[in-house]
Amino acid sequence: MELNTNAVKLTFDEQSKKLFSDGQEVPFSVRKLSEMKKVLFNREFLTDNNKDIILYRMFRNAGVDKNPSIFRAHNIRYDVTVIENYNLGGEFNKTLGHYHPIADKGLGYPELYEVISGDVVYLLQKKNDDGSYDARLVHAKSGQKVIMPPNYGHISINVGDGPLIEANLVNSTFQSEYKPIEDMAGGALYLLEKGNIVVNSNYKDVSVKHEEAPKLDFLDPSKSIYDEYLMHPEHFIFLNKPEFLLWKHDAWDIESQAF
Repeated sequence: MELNTNAVKLTFDEQSKKLFSDGQEVPFSVRKLSEMKKVLFNREFLTDNNKDIILYRMFRNAGVDKNPSIFRAHNIRYDVTVIENYNLGGEFNKTLGHYHPIADKGLGYPELYEVISGDVVYLLQKKNDDGSYDARLVHAKSGQKVIMPPNYGHISINVGDGPLIEANLVNSTFQSEYKPIEDMAGGALYLLEKGNIVVNSNYKDVSVKHEEAPKLDFLDPSKSIYDEYLMHPEHFIFLNKPEFLLWKHDAWDIESQAF
């Protein structure tokens, strides 16, 4: 299938599970079931027979070589992740989850996601000063875009009937922090099949909010985030400077449009 990118031809081969950029294979890394043991709801599900099953593939810097100056000049990376439709012993398949380090002014680096194909629930979570947690379950479908706000850990959960294909734009200079999620045996919530939600007992006082993907007023909904970034890199200043990202009137906006 072709991704909705006009400036570069990105094609995902559903048989070989490979991504191609203008015909050239994009390198990828994988996350196997064995690497997810610490964050599973049902750890007994992991056995020697299934430990090498690939749960998702991560294609870093997809298509960036086609337009290296505009991406690398501002330290921005474009990735594609393909998450399989797989039952984790009663739990929906998911990414391991991570946090981002602080960029400036006490704010962590945000990230912008786009659902290319499939159905996803993003678990966003933040620890408050009193030790409680805010957990947000954001449901998004093909074509929708969702911001992972500053200081929120996040996990992508495939709740659809087939593979989930998502893309993201993010600052390229930092390393994601996976250990805080692993140390807590996963995210604040486990999403089980049939819609059941279980609070992770390692988290105390978790408030849960269900949301649909909010409107992003500064983006053209008809364009991919890849193409939009090439046309208007000034709209993405918040990826490097999160203080320019604002939430107002139930929609995301940016304070400045100049690097």
